Amino acid sequence: MRESFRGQLDDLVGRLGELAAVAAEGLDLATRALFDTDLDAAQAALDLDARIAELDTDCSERAVRILALQGPVAADLRLVFSAVRITGDLTRMGELSLHIARVVRRRHPESLVSDLLRDDLRRMADLAAQIVAILRDAFTDFDLDTIKGTHAIETELDAVHSRLLSLLESPEWDGDIRTAVDTALLARFYGRFGDQAVDVADRLIFFVTGQRPAA
Repeated sequence: MRESFRGQLDDLVGRLGELAAVAAEGLDLATRALFDTDLDAAQAALDLDARIAELDTDCSERAVRILALQGPVAADLRLVFSAVRITGDLTRMGELSLHIARVVRRRHPESLVSDLLRDDLRRMADLAAQIVAILRDAFTDFDLDTIKGTHAIETELDAVHSRLLSLLESPEWDGDIRTAVDTALLARFYGRFGDQAVDVADRLIFFVTGQRPAA
């Protein structure tokens, strides 16, 4: 029974790794669409929607089967319920990347990246990509120190987000209101992507060590 439980749990973790990889792919495509005004990249990101939904359902169903058939004890329940939470966070990350692609598609062929905000928006995209790359690798090569480092990346991401919003409210911003709103939305999507990714990192630490990260 124990060997069967470990096998099913390993399979679930493998599927979670696939979901993290799809979230990373979606973010990469959406970011390319944004900065290159690339409609094909935006559509390629949106085409991942079905795959994200499929993996979300598959991971959830695998967790339910483990609970129903394996009768896990308390220590095992920690692993299963952590996996359920991680599934939800990774799915939301994938959906956030699709939100970015939708904004780009809606405004195409206009470019949403102004000269004033380009560096900060690019930095937010790069930081979000750094965090999800750590998560993607963590499902096959868990490195505690690297995963803990996501908090520092998120702190910088939040700081850049705040600076970008300040620029949008400053006299330096000379764009129209519609573009300001869409740019604020894009920044929010990158920021929320980073927040969800750090939640995954913390749940992974708990999944592996049984200890909650310090606040």
